[in-house]
Amino acid sequence: MSQAEGEVRAPQRRSRGRPKTAPDSARRRDIVAQALQIFRELGYARMTTDTVAARCQISKTTLYRLFPSKTALMAAIIEAHTESMIDLPHDYDHLSLAEALDRIFFNEIDDEADRERFAFLQFLFLEAAVNPELKEISDKFGRHAVLGLLTDWIDHQRSLGRVDVPDSHDAASMLMDLVGGSIALTRDGRMQWPGSERRRAYVRECIRVFLGGVATRPMPAGDAP
Repeated sequence: MSQAEGEVRAPQRRSRGRPKTAPDSARRRDIVAQALQIFRELGYARMTTDTVAARCQISKTTLYRLFPSKTALMAAIIEAHTESMIDLPHDYDHLSLAEALDRIFFNEIDDEADRERFAFLQFLFLEAAVNPELKEISDKFGRHAVLGLLTDWIDHQRSLGRVDVPDSHDAASMLMDLVGGSIALTRDGRMQWPGSERRRAYVRECIRVFLGGVATRPMPAGDAP
């Protein structure tokens, strides 16, 4: 047996350094998910950075490095929700306008996700009504963000000669108001859930009516997403 074969190798020692931490992108997603739960449990006024840091088992220094303020944290929550409301930017030029809008508004989202999406909107609406700061955050990172994305999409379709509108921003605002009507308000100001099937049908009718007014070529009968 050779000397090399007879040697007993000492076991490799484990590094005594700190374990590898998750990348910031993953950590941000986890913090936003935890903060969302706290927001829904406690409401905006009682959701604090201390509570979020404790729930995530991180220091406030780490939290503030990723989210400099409670406002930034709430903005990230609303931005994440917005991504479930509108699928833009995206290339839909190969689809008909009706099919594109059906996808843009996630109209085929499954029933459970649809109800969850509505539940968040309902809670956000109620919380924003009593927290002016939250309303400003919601408007900026929710409605205004969606309006900007829709405006860009309509402006692009306008450049392709597929729609004819005098102002893309106004057209986007009208379309948002139409689609937003699928969730009605009760007399006491609460949101009323119409059910997924009814909401889908309503949104498709909104798309048909909107395109009937702006499409450069009339939609053939029965052309629906």
